[in-house]
Amino acid sequence: MKHALMLVVVIAGAPVAMAQVDIRMDLATSAGSTAGNWNNISSLTGLTPNLVDFTSGAPTTISINGAGSPWQSFVGDTAGAFPNQDWLIQPATQDGAGLQSGLTGIFRIAGLTDGVPYKVEVVSARTTFGYLNTITVDGSTADRTFKGTPVVTPWNSTTDGLAAGNWLIWDDVFPTRGELAIMDVSGPGTLGIVNAIRISAIPAPGTGLALALGAGLIARRRRA
Repeated sequence: MKHALMLVVVIAGAPVAMAQVDIRMDLATSAGSTAGNWNNISSLTGLTPNLVDFTSGAPTTISINGAGSPWQSFVGDTAGAFPNQDWLIQPATQDGAGLQSGLTGIFRIAGLTDGVPYKVEVVSARTTFGYLNTITVDGSTADRTFKGTPVVTPWNSTTDGLAAGNWLIWDDVFPTRGELAIMDVSGPGTLGIVNAIRISAIPAPGTGLALALGAGLIARRRRA
């Protein structure tokens, strides 16, 4: 019985929270706040610390910082036509962090865990005319899109984003000293916008099995 108890303690001590962290950010709040455990980022050029995990509602060590960049609050999907799908819901796309023509904006995400891979998802959607966005994460363009269509650079916020109901995804992003940088370069000849961001940790292989074994051992011990 002592050996079984020791095994349960080791499994329970695994970094479960980091394996499951799911941070959802609605950039700009002029069109209202997104409900649930979303992080509604009103300070686009400042630091927002202790972002809340969507699943648990608990604060984390993760922060977003737009300081030093020329972000402005822009109108996004004015008609609210972007479909609610997967994790993305309205009004997250109805406003966003915008850039004037030819400018570069960076959001620095800090407080992440080194050695843990993260999935980064970035939404750029705009009504009326297409803003052009060259969006990178730590200098790399996206690996894929939500709809499985080819990654387009620059990303047209109307034809590639809003009309298609689509967004960009980076898989297996490893932070450096707990940080990663999301950059948008607007243009050529038009504006830029980022409406929403999701950052989620990718569970390590075997994490789910370890948790299941731990739960099973606890249940058997209670029955005994």
